[in-house]
Amino acid sequence: MASGGFFAIGFRSIQIIQVRLRKPDYKPPFRKAKKIPREDAGYRVTDGNIAAIDFGTTSVSLAYTTKGDKKVSTLILDHEDKSTRVPNAFLLKKEDDGKMKVEDFGSIARKKFTSMKPGDHHTHVYFERIKMLMRREKVVDRDTVVESFSGEKFYLVEVIAFILQHLKDLLMDHFSRTAWPLKTTDFDWVITVPAIWDARGKRMMREAAYLAGLLTEYGGISRFTPVSHLSLPLPDEYNPDRLSLALEPESAALYSQEVVADQIESDPDTAIIQRPSDYMVIDAGGGTIDITAHIEVDGSIVVENIPTGNAWGGTQVNEAFSKILEGIVNDPGFEKFLASGDQSQTNADIIKIFYTEFETGKLLFGKEQTKEICISFPNRFAKFYNKALEAGVKRKSGIDYEDDVLYISKEVVESELFGPALKGMIECTLQAIEDNDTDLSTFYLVGGFGGCSYVHKKVKAAIEESFHGQGRSCHVIVPPTPQLAVATGAVMWRKNPEKIKARRSDATYGIGISIPFEDDKHDEYYKFYNEEQKEYKCSDIFDVFLEKGELIEADQVITTSLTPLRQSDEQATIGIYSTPNLGVQYIKDKDGESTVTKIGQIVIDIPNPDNLPREKRLIDVTMDFSGTEIQAKAKYHITGEEVKTVCDFLSAQ
Repeated sequence: MASGGFFAIGFRSIQIIQVRLRKPDYKPPFRKAKKIPREDAGYRVTDGNIAAIDFGTTSVSLAYTTKGDKKVSTLILDHEDKSTRVPNAFLLKKEDDGKMKVEDFGSIARKKFTSMKPGDHHTHVYFERIKMLMRREKVVDRDTVVESFSGEKFYLVEVIAFILQHLKDLLMDHFSRTAWPLKTTDFDWVITVPAIWDARGKRMMREAAYLAGLLTEYGGISRFTPVSHLSLPLPDEYNPDRLSLALEPESAALYSQEVVADQIESDPDTAIIQRPSDYMVIDAGGGTIDITAHIEVDGSIVVENIPTGNAWGGTQVNEAFSKILEGIVNDPGFEKFLASGDQSQTNADIIKIFYTEFETGKLLFGKEQTKEICISFPNRFAKFYNKALEAGVKRKSGIDYEDDVLYISKEVVESELFGPALKGMIECTLQAIEDNDTDLSTFYLVGGFGGCSYVHKKVKAAIEESFHGQGRSCHVIVPPTPQLAVATGAVMWRKNPEKIKARRSDATYGIGISIPFEDDKHDEYYKFYNEEQKEYKCSDIFDVFLEKGELIEADQVITTSLTPLRQSDEQATIGIYSTPNLGVQYIKDKDGESTVTKIGQIVIDIPNPDNLPREKRLIDVTMDFSGTEIQAKAKYHITGEEVKTVCDFLSAQ
């Protein structure tokens, strides 16, 4: 429980408000919602069957456990090479009735698409690495479209749904051949998301899961909705409490703590550390760097920092190579090549270069199994750029070209390919360490990019240099199978989500309201006269639920009371806003510009069969920020009757 300005966990006390974040010109909110104890459980108690999908930028994995089984298993997704983590790539085939069928997934889908006969491209649709569209700074909604490698456009939420549905089908197929033929509805499902995502990205994954039929025994998605000016409708929500979203670094933290603890216990005499109580997780995947700091006391965890990170994941190495190659052939975006033939065929060659040839070389270099990267070009690409390649490499030191193969030296790989990504990753990590309020010295480095030995060596050296400069020591540890840490940890988290007792808010959240005008408090610019209420009001007040950096406990919710804007209203639509700033008092400035970002809305039914006056129709709006998603509900204040609420974060704002 919180005592004054601190939250107690065991013998530790943690500051609730991070006062150091407030600038000298900080102004407290005019109105702030209050925290109250939670009356119901935050998550349903699982039956023991749990399936977790780690939907990564570059790759995907699925972990699961069943009732009575203490072990967490990972599903083999590629039986050809027995891989439990495969590229996030899939190939769909158009059927005569307009339906779509998943033909292949992972590296097999990529191989099929890149070697497909030209005449077969028009009957297939291929996607790869679509998750980066959902970064925090990207504005996504239900109508966001994604372009396939054949040039066709589809709704992003439906594309994700097809992938989730295929993973679900693979798991169900696995259990159909066992002594326990479990169904989809026998499982509690978990989808992992970056901690640095905002509410829209998280909501998109949930709605995609509904469309995919993850929570129903029947149904699912079988065709794409044609892209038009009409917005997609809200999907039906079946069994919503059977789906949870797990934050990737938190999942990785649970996994890392458990497997490292097992290693320590198995041979305590040779272990370099004891089980840490304060530690930081650096989850470096293909798309994002995701960092959280944790305090663990008596099995309970507080996520002590505001989740931080950036987009300097492993795909930035590919982006850097693309820029170099574009410069060599003097063709930005390879536009000339892409326009030289069928778009599907030319895109297939680009995929082969960047996602097969270069990716293989990048992984070998990351594992420190080679000192240079060699890329074999497809014949069509090599012929088209033959003279440009021969001339371009002469202008670029450290790169050679011979017999359709590009050779990149170690110096160029380190300085121009891995270098920028590592710089972004290390700067973010060192800043997170500086901003952290606890005296931690243990770091878990996980993810496909973070787990490779070259990246570990560079990040470890940078953190150690920072610590040694302060006369301190530290440990940077890569746990076993770091690429599976998130999926496996997500299952561990779902077994006991209440283990995480508190998190810090990643932004300031609130709603816009009008309140009675006070001369000594409010700015005249916002003053207006309300004819129905017969009083002067102050418009555009930012009613704050949580401030950035504020600690919210797992057993707390936040509530505020409202009245309808007009007596005739039978439904209220309340905008939810966020800002990375503190001290924001109004949702608009005096130029009419927004000071906050609208991230969604709550739609509340407020029928009035007894024709009560407006001022008596108080509504208690309760919002829950303690979990991994923003949840909301509403009740009439005078009767306690619950009112239907929908957290709609994806409708176009």
